[in-house]
Amino acid sequence: MKARIKNNQDSIILYIDGKVDYETQDDVCVFINKTLAKNRKDETPKRVVVNLQNLEFVGSTGITQFVQNLKAIHTENHSAPKYCGVRSEFQKIIKAFDAENEFEFFDDEALSRRNGKPLPIC
Repeated sequence: MKARIKNNQDSIILYIDGKVDYETQDDVCVFINKTLAKNRKDETPKRVVVNLQNLEFVGSTGITQFVQNLKAIHTENHSAPKYCGVRSEFQKIIKAFDAENEFEFFDDEALSRRNGKPLPIC
């Protein structure tokens, strides 16, 4: 698994690539939590976007724990991250555990940074 950060003017994008299983899913959540904690300390916090486009799960045992950890991230943070590039099968699993509708999914980074609003037509 590989994780990297890209800072934009108004957002922080976390790219999580590779394979995640039961043993490595905690590392993903720790990475997200550390980024959110650092962002909270900044003078002007930015929107955080988690790009999971290149993330693959190996087996199903770690998915439930991964979703529970993501839910904890939402509970602990006032400004929850947005998600993009999440495959439909993973969205279904996450939504099954998301009774409060805390997770926001977008097709791409640009749309998630704009909160789903289309670009104005000039």
